[in-house]
Amino acid sequence: MGPLGPVHDGVRRLALTLPSYAFIAMLLVACASMGFVQPWQSAVVIGYNVVGIGTFYGLVRSGMSTALAQDSSLAFQRVLFNASMVMLAYALIPMARGLALQWLCLTILYDMRRMSKVQVRLAAASAYAMLIGTVLLILQCSPSSIDMGAEFVNVAMASVTLCVLLVVTQIGQGVNQHRKQQQLELERTVAQLNALSIRDGLTQLFNRRHFQTLLDEEVRRNHRCRRPFCVAILDIDFFKRVNDQHGHAVGDVVLREVSRLAQGAIGPTHALARWGGEEFLLLMPETLLPAAMDTLEAVRRAVSEHDWGQHAAGLCVTLSAGACEHGDDLNVNSTLERADRALYQAKHGGRDQVMAASA
Repeated sequence: MGPLGPVHDGVRRLALTLPSYAFIAMLLVACASMGFVQPWQSAVVIGYNVVGIGTFYGLVRSGMSTALAQDSSLAFQRVLFNASMVMLAYALIPMARGLALQWLCLTILYDMRRMSKVQVRLAAASAYAMLIGTVLLILQCSPSSIDMGAEFVNVAMASVTLCVLLVVTQIGQGVNQHRKQQQLELERTVAQLNALSIRDGLTQLFNRRHFQTLLDEEVRRNHRCRRPFCVAILDIDFFKRVNDQHGHAVGDVVLREVSRLAQGAIGPTHALARWGGEEFLLLMPETLLPAAMDTLEAVRRAVSEHDWGQHAAGLCVTLSAGACEHGDDLNVNSTLERADRALYQAKHGGRDQVMAASA
């Protein structure tokens, strides 16, 4: 069995066509019972339909249709089958020839959105070729049963109708493609807006509001599962001096570079946010304090060892950090306060270092 989605969609599309096939079968049976059609003629057309529907159902239900074509409902193949069925009825049942053109167009219209432009053209050309071939075959085998004047009109109308159908189909597919493009653009815009709502515009780190959401979620997870986590506050040393000596443009570069370096040093499960100004917050889920200190030390080294001179002559940047492990005896505000006190100790202990909150 193929994938559930394509199989279900293909079976559903096929089921939608069953009422029309059933109507044709009942109409043929009624015509045969009233003597308008030979019973064997009705039986051949009905049998051809049953075999075709059964074959398509087997292909779709088994999942083979996804291997045979991109469209799981086999729309192009079914259109060709319907055209051949119409031509069979056209050849066997003279009284049905007046309806053949309408039915031929309906079979293409029903599935035109499922087919590519090339497939629509091929289907129309194939249907037209089948019509011409059927008329020539009837003329060859039973010329007395065909009115060439009427058939010429049918063929001419088929030419005009199929050409109009191709134009309408092309316009419809263009509108549908434009709608899909608009939908994709809308989805991209929504995704960008969602990203902007949780990101800091300068550093592209999480913003303060989203970080608070992540922190609250981690606290709830800690209450449920008793999983440890640490929080750290990082601060760029003497950042005001950077702005004063080198300008705010360089200050913005420093903020972006520190963010990039810190992101490269932390683990993939950690969340880094710009808390405000030159301060950053780091959330480290499922992390004990020793591992958190190792991570902060890696961030500190990445910043201090970076070649800042390439951004401005004489520029040197370091950062300090304080970390705290969240405990059962603390609420999240207490954890942040202890991390902030650890940062204060790092600042007053000489900067360019990381400190852990005291027990």
